[in-house]
Amino acid sequence: RAGGRLTLDDGTLAGADLELARAVQILTTRVGLSLEQSLAMATAIPADLMQLPHGPLRKGGAADFVHLGADFRLAGVWQNGVRVKS
Repeated sequence: RAGGRLTLDDGTLAGADLELARAVQILTTRVGLSLEQSLAMATAIPADLMQLPHGPLRKGGAADFVHLGADFRLAGVWQNGVRVKS
């Protein structure tokens, strides 16, 4: 990462330099989607498309999730239902 660009060692553009929380913030504040729609677009929909076993929070599920504050900053991380980062 340098200057807002994400590149490989040879300078090839490697993809978007956008963190998930920032993407959710943009979808909500600039695009006008609801927070629920934005979060689904960033989490559940890609997980479904990739046929990942993780997805919505439910009883017996993995319980891996992040908590974003009202300002969209990371407020906590849980893995298997245990808080691992504040």
